[in-house]
Amino acid sequence: MSIDSSVDSSSGRQAGHSEDETHRPLLQNHTGPSTSHPRKDTWHDLKPYIRPLLATNFISIVCGINDGCIGALIPRLKEFYDIPNQTVSLLFLLNAFGYLISAFANGHIVHTFGQLNALYIGGTLLLCAYTIISLGLPFPVMATLMLFQGMGVALLDAGMNVFTTTVPKATLMLNILHAMYGVGAMTSPLISSMLLHFGVSWKAMYLVLALVSVFNMLLMFTCFRHIKMDSGSEEISEEHQKNILRVALVHPMTILCSLYILVYVGVEVTVGGWGLTFLKEGRHGNEAAMSNVVAAYWAALAVGRIVLGYLVEKFGEKPSITACTFFTCVTFMVLWWISDVVIDAMALVTSGFLLGPMFPSTVSLVSKVLPRHLHPAAIGFIAATGAGGAAFFPFLTGQVSGHFGILSMPIVCLLMTITMQILWILVPSGKNEGRSSENQTGQHLEYGSL
Repeated sequence: MSIDSSVDSSSGRQAGHSEDETHRPLLQNHTGPSTSHPRKDTWHDLKPYIRPLLATNFISIVCGINDGCIGALIPRLKEFYDIPNQTVSLLFLLNAFGYLISAFANGHIVHTFGQLNALYIGGTLLLCAYTIISLGLPFPVMATLMLFQGMGVALLDAGMNVFTTTVPKATLMLNILHAMYGVGAMTSPLISSMLLHFGVSWKAMYLVLALVSVFNMLLMFTCFRHIKMDSGSEEISEEHQKNILRVALVHPMTILCSLYILVYVGVEVTVGGWGLTFLKEGRHGNEAAMSNVVAAYWAALAVGRIVLGYLVEKFGEKPSITACTFFTCVTFMVLWWISDVVIDAMALVTSGFLLGPMFPSTVSLVSKVLPRHLHPAAIGFIAATGAGGAAFFPFLTGQVSGHFGILSMPIVCLLMTITMQILWILVPSGKNEGRSSENQTGQHLEYGSL
């Protein structure tokens, strides 16, 4: 993935990705060690990437609005279709199924149509799904469309992550990118509440989403013009493309990070989705005030991705995320043990701040460990798998809460966070020193590092 020749001439080099704020040229298909000493990235290096970064950040906002939409509309959907909670939950599951389809198909789609066309396909699927859902057709039709909606969001999610790993200061840019997701997730309930406050049907929310998707498509067409996102793909045979996809999906880095992100996104959306119920029913908080707390949680997630993202870039992904995970566990123990609604509200918002940098930092680490030609398939699979966790784990938490009560939510989140840390220890660090093992791409990977 690279900026075309006109952009290269202004930046003086090809697009690459950064390692500890260090910019490197595009990886070539060789395994020999680099003899050059790359220089550190500067803010000036980002100038040629402003337009495409504008598009990717808006895509992230669209993904956030999408994920925050269903939960805000559940009461109206139940009333409109006259269905119980168990039936409404099918929307989450079919959405997750669509994510997982894209997770496995993303690499093939990118190698067949190209990364940019994969983004256009994702945007088109999302626009079509929103438009048809806004018609208020029977529930089975809406549930089926959730499948295509999930596929579209997953393709957009994968593409924006893959591109952002190629720009200077990639770790910081990824944190800003995912901060925009938090902004979108925070905005969605506000838009929905405003429309419903004025007595407008829930279908209007999907009309708004359709209009946002139209703007998203126009922005992609404009900002990615003259951007070459597929480096040398024309010279790769179909058999070699299949081999790249196979290598990417079975690589230990891809598998471990996919599992990590699957659980991480599950924790993130579980807290945001069930936090209001926990504070209202479990801690007897005021509904309006607790709704603001949940909005503050998403805002803290966005802030954490920028503020803590800077620290992650400075001190490294492995130790920084380990520290964030430890303190996240502390916040969940506070939610579990302390029954004061004010303290619990503060703990919930703090957990959002600490969870913030984990997703983008993982993607950044993947871009450093894996060779460039594996990025579209590997990062696309990781991102789409994580999106599936946004539906599966909240559904699972709901089932547990149905049996043991809503006060069990912090325990479930704590167990998931501990699982995250175990997986994080196993994730290769990409260091070239110490006890390392040589992988099939010629890079040194160090396992078992914090």
